[in-house]
Amino acid sequence: MSKNLIDTSPDSGPLVATFFRFVIPSTLSLLAISTASVVDGFFVGNYIGAEALAAVNLLMPYFALLFGVALMFAVGGSVKASIYIGDKKYALASSIFSQVFFVILAMAVLAVPLSLIFSEYLFAALGATPSLYPLMQSYFEVFCFVTIVQLTCLVMYYFIRADNRPELGMRALMLGAFVNVALDALFIGNLGWGIEGAAWATLIGQVIQLIYISSYFFSGHNSLKLSFPIFKIKQLGFIAFNGFSEFINEFSIGLVILVFHWVISRQSGIEGIAAFSVVNYLIYISLMVYYGIIDAMHVLLGQNFGAQRLDRVKAFMRIAAISIAILSIFLVVILHVFEGPIIAFFLDDDAKNAQQLAQNFLHVIWPIFLFNGFNVLICAYLTSAEQAMHSSIIAMLRSLILPIGFALLLSIMLPGIGFLYAVPVAEALAFVFAFIFYINYRPALLIKKSLN
Repeated sequence: MSKNLIDTSPDSGPLVATFFRFVIPSTLSLLAISTASVVDGFFVGNYIGAEALAAVNLLMPYFALLFGVALMFAVGGSVKASIYIGDKKYALASSIFSQVFFVILAMAVLAVPLSLIFSEYLFAALGATPSLYPLMQSYFEVFCFVTIVQLTCLVMYYFIRADNRPELGMRALMLGAFVNVALDALFIGNLGWGIEGAAWATLIGQVIQLIYISSYFFSGHNSLKLSFPIFKIKQLGFIAFNGFSEFINEFSIGLVILVFHWVISRQSGIEGIAAFSVVNYLIYISLMVYYGIIDAMHVLLGQNFGAQRLDRVKAFMRIAAISIAILSIFLVVILHVFEGPIIAFFLDDDAKNAQQLAQNFLHVIWPIFLFNGFNVLICAYLTSAEQAMHSSIIAMLRSLILPIGFALLLSIMLPGIGFLYAVPVAEALAFVFAFIFYINYRPALLIKKSLN
């Protein structure tokens, strides 16, 4: 083990250096993912058109459901593995890893034939009009196979970080994103493959990413071993419960988008959905920035809870909160200063109505960036402290109950796009609850409880 790694181990390294040693790779990894997604949106919106952009985004709720299930097990499992690693129980950590890996692999493989057989029913349930079915089908037939690779890679990424190898995960995700972007330019921009080209670019990028991250098992420095496990239903149930807030955060994004698509399609049709896609991309980018910190916190907090270093938990939370505050202000300033160029990046000059709608949408939702980072930070803290119920309550409030409830209510009370106020209002109210939960389970109280 290198001296640099010893100096920045989660439970004993210098606080600031250790924080950034985990946060920087995590942030770069997730920014690479979001960049690839944004570039997909750029090529689809500018080279294929607003209808294709709407078709891709209409599929987001379904993929968010699968991704949410995988994230629930990956986060819940990696937190438990981090606690075991902090306590030097590597065999138990490997057992958790193997169980989660094969559960998610089985789910992804089973989902492919089912979703392809019932694809038209799925498209209808997602609120698509029959005119969009051919575009959606072309993308969907390839992207279904992407999910198998993507979800298994996701599990490996979270557990490898838990084993103090964040740089390997970063390199793998950045490599996959770079390949995806390069192939987008080739398949869509040069070869004119259309919406199928975007799906094939993602698939190839994900395969290369998976191959690279699998080098972990041949490095000779891996504490986690992958083998066909004895499945422990009670243990998997606890893992799922502890990661349930992450499932809610991810799945509810898709569900909220689905509800908003229904409302917007009645008001503005396909142009409205394309305009809302721009908002989706911006929210997605902001969350990826925040999750760069949050994902690192799962490791930093989990290992220190396992090592009973709750003083370090408190210190890492303080550093993370300051970092999120700075990022939030920066994102809001960037959004206001570069609003026009940001919208034009996704929608070409021919889509004037969609551009104007996107501008109107952004004027309403921008306060979300002041609250969502702190909400997901507190969710991560409560998950790492194994306070799964409270973490799930915050997740359900901020990303499911409040936004959908307010959206349906405001769509009746306020004309036009007034329903979009549901998004920032929901995040602000959820923050009140999140702060109360954090005060009740703050590190000082957990330290006192552990000493009794």
